[in-house]
Amino acid sequence: MSAESSSAGGGTPGSADEVLRRAATTLLGRLSTLVDRAMERLRAEVVHYTSPLLAPPDVARATYEALEIAVGALASPERFDESGERAWAVGHRRATQGVPLLAVTQAYRIGASVIWDALVEAVLEDSPEDAPLLVYAAGDFWRWVERDMTLLKEAHRERTLGLPPDDGRKLLPALKALLRGHSDPLDLSGAAVILDLPLTGRYAVVRLSGADATRPEGAAVREEVAGIQLNWCPYPEGQVVVALLRDRTVEQLRAVVPVGPGSRGGVSPVVDGLGQLGRARDLAELALGTCRQDGDMVALDERVSAGFVLSRPDLADELVTRTLRKVMELDVADRRLLMDTLEVWLDCQGSAGQAGELLYCHRNTVLNRLRRLERLTGLRLDRPRDLVDLALALDAYRLRAGTA
Repeated sequence: MSAESSSAGGGTPGSADEVLRRAATTLLGRLSTLVDRAMERLRAEVVHYTSPLLAPPDVARATYEALEIAVGALASPERFDESGERAWAVGHRRATQGVPLLAVTQAYRIGASVIWDALVEAVLEDSPEDAPLLVYAAGDFWRWVERDMTLLKEAHRERTLGLPPDDGRKLLPALKALLRGHSDPLDLSGAAVILDLPLTGRYAVVRLSGADATRPEGAAVREEVAGIQLNWCPYPEGQVVVALLRDRTVEQLRAVVPVGPGSRGGVSPVVDGLGQLGRARDLAELALGTCRQDGDMVALDERVSAGFVLSRPDLADELVTRTLRKVMELDVADRRLLMDTLEVWLDCQGSAGQAGELLYCHRNTVLNRLRRLERLTGLRLDRPRDLVDLALALDAYRLRAGTA
């Protein structure tokens, strides 16, 4: 029973059990207050939870769930086993996240203390005449706490022993906090020490997504490849790689981060320090969104316009509607033919001859298709502003169709 686990049960003599059940039932309506108390003490008393760079991102939710289980078990003894199961699960999860056992047990005791203090308050408020019975309940309550703490410690040790020595558990919490955009100057200095990375330097972020977006077998959480330090970080539906480039380029980074046939990758532009990693991750996500097919690794530097469109999907839809309205009314095959022709012509720097070779048609056919596109849109490809609108509309069309 704690800010991260729970404990409950029965066995106190006489009506002491009933006193605890009534008090716990009252506390079920005050869970948000208990969570606030527990979180305040966690952040004040447990060093690991004080720093946003180290504290688990789910600590508030986990605290609420743990206290609900603990108080619920006191109110309904049939839920007693839930507290032990919760303690074991918390021990495993926090070990995986790299939270030290001392910090987890401190959090556990804080939660138990918050619940006990609240139980005493509830009895004194509602039935002060029953307060002496709490003497009988206290022994059992703290024995339940010790039972769950033993389960939590054993689960933490078991999980820790089963993890490889280079799994990066001490690095990942700080790295994830930076990727979420944490940039407090004092915490950044601490992160630089924790991660053994320069506070300022040339960094880039790679966002990988898809079935094959995993750290390569045999690769360490931190590895040196071709003069680039790669820091691998598990992320929802894939991986993030924080790269210390030193004097290397984004193009060289793309060459050393593998992307499989079932995954895609987006690479941020270069940023100038740890405080910019959150922004770099956002830009890498934009680059990822512009990938056209699995196996692509796209640098945002080469898809800036598509990234710009992707960042505002509402404006992208408006651009397609305003610019390509008559084109969108064509049948699918006809529409695709015109848009593919425009894209190839743009990729060929406006050369109808080269575009014709790639499209297996005569240059005049390319020109005829482009003139038809001009008639339908009312725009002209030889006018710079019209050309920009059409190029952006093409990106918006591709992104909306999922074929960026």
